[in-house]
Amino acid sequence: MRQTHPTTYELTSSSTDSRTDPELQRLLESTWSERHDAGVGFRYRLHIERERIAEGKFNFLILLNRKRLTERRQPQAFQLDAPFDPSRFNFTRVDPAEVQLELVAPSPTTMLINNSPVTVYHSLVVPDRAGQHSQLLTSGGVRVAFELLLRLPDRRYRIGYNSPGAQASVNHLHLHLLRIDTALYVQRAELLPVRGTPLLHRLADHLPAQGYCFVLRDPTTELELVCSGLMKLIQALAERQMAHNLFWTWTDLHRGGELRALVFPRVTQCVNKAACSFNAAFLELCGFVSVGEGNDYDRLTEEAIVQALREAQGDVYGMLDGIFPVASTD
Repeated sequence: MRQTHPTTYELTSSSTDSRTDPELQRLLESTWSERHDAGVGFRYRLHIERERIAEGKFNFLILLNRKRLTERRQPQAFQLDAPFDPSRFNFTRVDPAEVQLELVAPSPTTMLINNSPVTVYHSLVVPDRAGQHSQLLTSGGVRVAFELLLRLPDRRYRIGYNSPGAQASVNHLHLHLLRIDTALYVQRAELLPVRGTPLLHRLADHLPAQGYCFVLRDPTTELELVCSGLMKLIQALAERQMAHNLFWTWTDLHRGGELRALVFPRVTQCVNKAACSFNAAFLELCGFVSVGEGNDYDRLTEEAIVQALREAQGDVYGMLDGIFPVASTD
């Protein structure tokens, strides 16, 4: 782990080196804060007007961030198999002031500020930016998500991804890095082992969302297996034209514990036509609900959120149980 240039940074593999990297975190936070405080690159200054925990057993966090709705770039409309279109906005066109770091290993990855942030230090992770990949997740994208969370000493950092047809707003491969200070239900969610796929589990039926989860306990022995297993799962969904959202999180925000990589498939793809106050994307599926209108903030209940998530996903288990069956408990 060494700084090779003021704007480039190199990571060693977490499968051979278990150390965290305070310098990486310092660079990401300082480059974000300098731009945010100076008003450079951002569409607005992050301001969470109000926040609350919804009554119920899943402790949904609801925040009011009006500017995220009114000031953000309008989302593009595209489906799962849409090719990259260089004529539309993509991350090769961003202002150079938005670039925080260029990670040169384990694969070239650009870190950009998210100019319409949801949380503090909300950044975009763009694997192989010059390669101009569509918003279908690649093996490099999967790997860098794990590497970033394994390296950052602060375990409140999470990473999320929306595929085409699952609320992705730009058809250029990117993931989201955010610091979320509140525990979310997915960190403690009950998991059921899936038969035939090592380290893969399914979320229990009583939970708000339907999905699958790889659990990483020992990166030195399990990281390669988890990355390859996750890619196989994503490819199986793409073959069935099933859009999907992903979320990486530690189970313990203080000590780390286990690293969970959650996958939330969708039976039917959605098309983004305009920014709206409430979306069922990776954050909402995991228990973090950012809304842009006061009425939504005041009226949203756990029941209403769960209903919206289930309508967005459809009967995922009914479609996939034959492919990813839960192991027998007998």
